[in-house]
Amino acid sequence: MGAETWVGRPCLTADFTVKSDPYPRRTLAKKLCQGCALIFSGIGVLYGIIQCFSVEVGGEFLAAELAAREIGIRCVCIDVDLNRFWSRLGWAILPLPWNVLNSLMSWLAFPRLFFQFVFPPFGTIDVLGSMFLHGKSFPLKTWVAFILAGMCASFVTNTVLRLLGSGMEAGAEGAGVVTEEHRDEVQAWIMLGIEMYILPQVYDAVAASRDEAMYRSMVSKCKEFTVARTVVVVGAGHANGILQRVHKFGL
Repeated sequence: MGAETWVGRPCLTADFTVKSDPYPRRTLAKKLCQGCALIFSGIGVLYGIIQCFSVEVGGEFLAAELAAREIGIRCVCIDVDLNRFWSRLGWAILPLPWNVLNSLMSWLAFPRLFFQFVFPPFGTIDVLGSMFLHGKSFPLKTWVAFILAGMCASFVTNTVLRLLGSGMEAGAEGAGVVTEEHRDEVQAWIMLGIEMYILPQVYDAVAASRDEAMYRSMVSKCKEFTVARTVVVVGAGHANGILQRVHKFGL
């Protein structure tokens, strides 16, 4: 910034440079759609109630960034943004043939995965054990916030599923396929079928696919910055998925 004289008075001039902005922007319509999805999926209700109790969630990521700044090392994000998150989730819950097949294969693999969750193999993180250790350290306020938030979020998702089930049952009843006396039973089976299909797909979109995305981003950042050692801060639920890919494909 410099100063010039114009009609006997100093005049300030400035130079500025417009840099690239890689941050993913969202239109107003997309923000509204994502906001509605947050509420009706129960995610927004869950985190909203937790914040009402002033319970800090995700503080480890801020702590990692502050620690990196203090010692002067680069800190970057490897997670997906909200646009990619909702896009993955939206495509995952569509009743497409390959999604139905994926849900079926996921339920067939569930006993093996559950056994590994309860008895983690060597070289993986004991997520179940760490849950008990962390849960023991939580104060009463945190437990109340988590329980209340979980109940409210579950109420929202159950209401949405009940509306879907009742709508499908009403259509079947109007077509004469279902009688009025079997209404509740059919609606219960429809809700069970929806849950059996959606649960593996939600896990795949929220957890498994994010594990893959974070692993790929981590490998990309390591190659971009040519680092020999890196520290990754992720949630415990993503740790084993990323470690599995590291052991299989390397860095």
